[in-house]
Amino acid sequence: MTRTLIAALLALTSTAVAETSSSALDMNRPDYSATPVINGTAVPTGKWPDAVAVLSAQGSCTGTLIAPDVVLTAGHCADPAPTTVIANTTNYNGTGGVRATVKSVTAYPNWENTYDIAIIVLNAPMVGVTPRRVGAACTFQTFADNMMVHLVGFGLTDSSGQGDNTTLREASAPIIDADCSSSGKGCSAGALPAGEFIAGGSGTDSCYGDSGGPVYLDTPRGTVVVGAVSRGLDNSATPCGGGGIYVRTDKVLQWIEATAGKPVMKDSCAGDVTNPEDENGGGSGSGGGSGEEYVASEITGGCSTGTGGTGGAAVVLALLLGGLRRRRR
Repeated sequence: MTRTLIAALLALTSTAVAETSSSALDMNRPDYSATPVINGTAVPTGKWPDAVAVLSAQGSCTGTLIAPDVVLTAGHCADPAPTTVIANTTNYNGTGGVRATVKSVTAYPNWENTYDIAIIVLNAPMVGVTPRRVGAACTFQTFADNMMVHLVGFGLTDSSGQGDNTTLREASAPIIDADCSSSGKGCSAGALPAGEFIAGGSGTDSCYGDSGGPVYLDTPRGTVVVGAVSRGLDNSATPCGGGGIYVRTDKVLQWIEATAGKPVMKDSCAGDVTNPEDENGGGSGSGGGSGEEYVASEITGGCSTGTGGTGGAAVVLALLLGGLRRRRR
């Protein structure tokens, strides 16, 4: 079953499964239900402040702040109509973090068969949180199998996709297929060539609730976001743990900026530079990394559901068993 962070919702009593979208029930399409980071560890306060909880009355996903009022998440995370985003928190059920309300959510056209991403525009900029730079075409010139990436999200931690979780977790995982060209894994034909990649497996994975969350890559210029969590691999033995499919940012950057109505911070690959004014510092876990401004440039082309961040206990997506391919919502 492929994983997506948005597929099925587990009620607090773990006895009822909420309605899923028609696309999630279509056996001919990938299932985009999400799962949390498996075989990972809790994130220290302040390490990934731009990794945000994306919350609605129906559930939760994860996302990445890529401009002060713009969040990148999964296309299947648009269906629950998120209302609130929380940044700079390690537990979205707590009292800390920077909160903003959602102005609009736009999924990529025909995301079920192309790129499983969406753009959230906020009603106001998030203050005190540095947006993450986004991987561009130049970033992916050296992107290759066996490189290590960081999987970060608020998803579940059990390989069976059960339980609940509201804390931010991370795990390091290898890239298995840098352009998602493997047959039989669930790569989307509509995202070929090289619109997705595969990472993780052997027990290290994203899971339900991680949908839309960041995949970070360390570069000499700092850490950039190069992917968004989409779904699990086809025919995985467990809902989570067998590896996942992630949308590559380089192929959708033009659409992201057009949809957001503004440029976002991008990796220019212009040397080993860090911004001394970056409040988060440089390197892995930094909030921005380089001294770039928001300048447009030529670019070549899992959610869990719960109480929506209103302070109550989270309701986590349950995996719909019996042949559905899973999205990590």
